[in-house]
Amino acid sequence: MSNYHTASLADADVFAIMGSIYAEVARYDTAIKSDNIDQASQAAERAQEIIHFSQGLTQINPAQKSEILRFNDVLSERVKHRELSMMDDYLLPFAVSARLRQAV
Repeated sequence: MSNYHTASLADADVFAIMGSIYAEVARYDTAIKSDNIDQASQAAERAQEIIHFSQGLTQINPAQKSEILRFNDVLSERVKHRELSMMDDYLLPFAVSARLRQAV
């Protein structure tokens, strides 16, 4: 994982983690729609790097880590078949909450 992700997510809560995953999943979906498999693969890899990184964070509780891993299972299956993630409705509230928490 890049130093940027490590530094910016080291103190992140579950909302910031899922919001960051959402950014990569949105990039993945955009690339799939454009039939740009290389960019889609890169975005999926970045999302999975964040997912794996989150598992070592002590501020994320075991239930949240489990939820993130379950999400990874769904995403991995869709990436394997080069399908759109169809996860906007699930991920968007995390991203919005993370953004609102930054404003405070």
